[in-house]
Amino acid sequence: MIGKIIDLNVTDALVSFKDGSIADISISHLPYSAKIGDTVNINPDSMFMANDKLKNTSFMNIF
Repeated sequence: MIGKIIDLNVTDALVSFKDGSIADISISHLPYSAKIGDTVNINPDSMFMANDKLKNTSFMNIF
């Protein structure tokens, strides 16, 4: 899946995908020189490792 790094710290990166989901990915799964704004290709099979999380951040319209 192609995604864009929207936040990055020492251990994790938040990657936003075109379907609206966001993944919290360990930086060990990203290229060494990755930085905020970079487009990365994440293997969906590797996204569901122990410490990585996938979230759907779509807002629910309750009104």
